[in-house]
Amino acid sequence: MNAENYQYEEVEEPIRLHLNECVYNPPEHVIKAVVNVLNQCNYYPNKHMFNYFRKLLAEYNGLSIENVYPFPGADAALRTLFLSLTDPGDSVLFVKPTFSMVEIYAKFMGLRRISVDLIEYGDEWVADMNKLIELAKEASLVVLVDPNNPTGNAIIKGDKKFLEAIALNTKGFVIVDETYYEFSGYTVADFVNEYPNIIVVRSLSKAFCLAGFRLGYVIADKDVLSNIVKVVTTFDISTPSLAAGIAALENLDYHMNIIEKIKQLRDYLYLQLKTMGFKVYRSYANFLLVKNSERLDKYLAKFGIAIKRVADDLYRVSIGNEENVEMIIKLLREIL
Repeated sequence: MNAENYQYEEVEEPIRLHLNECVYNPPEHVIKAVVNVLNQCNYYPNKHMFNYFRKLLAEYNGLSIENVYPFPGADAALRTLFLSLTDPGDSVLFVKPTFSMVEIYAKFMGLRRISVDLIEYGDEWVADMNKLIELAKEASLVVLVDPNNPTGNAIIKGDKKFLEAIALNTKGFVIVDETYYEFSGYTVADFVNEYPNIIVVRSLSKAFCLAGFRLGYVIADKDVLSNIVKVVTTFDISTPSLAAGIAALENLDYHMNIIEKIKQLRDYLYLQLKTMGFKVYRSYANFLLVKNSERLDKYLAKFGIAIKRVADDLYRVSIGNEENVEMIIKLLREIL
């Protein structure tokens, strides 16, 4: 078996800006809902709770409940799709760099990996779209993380012409991981019924500040989805997690305000770093990618801030709260 582990290190720094988590605590309505179901945890999760959560997800996306299915995190959804849609020897197409689990699952499944390198273009990273369309002909599976992680750039950006070309060219399915959808404002979810081989993966970890509850979901054509969920185990999502997800979706205004705040801080930090002379890339997600020859991760760690080094000179900085952002600006200004 040609597989590898996800490279994850726990950090000691109190300010966690290395995993694209939401730094805001779960709100009171979520905490209260979770506490209220703790005395039910001697039983397996309630089916009615699961179905209600699924209904709320469908309403949030303006889709039928048959088009949406919850998973214990977007990672679990992606893993299930690899398991159910591919066989050893199949080919998978993706861009590089991208979310590391894409390649890890591909190796685990024994897939032939086809990749298109992202190219640095000004203050963005871009993919050769024509090359992606052409290579899709060889692929049994296409996986596009959009916005992409760790670069933050848009891949599809709701471009129906490109999406149609990819969907029609590939021999199999097109998975679009929209974990950062709420920060970009664009989606391909509207196309799943028109193109049944398009599947969307989403998360409640980032925008809804629920990473510890492990909640994600899949959006797909109803017939495709009904086949995918045949490999899903019963009681995947815990009772406290269902309660948290329900409470979040019943109080959307609070979470939309958090999303808007993070987007504003992202754009503010981008402009500040650019003005200071740093090479920083535009982002449609809840993080920024910064290029610098100095070891920014080691420098910021001295002040209790953890960021992610993704290459020799590239650093991914999650967007924290206003205090975190101002602290980063102050500290980085001092090393210029």
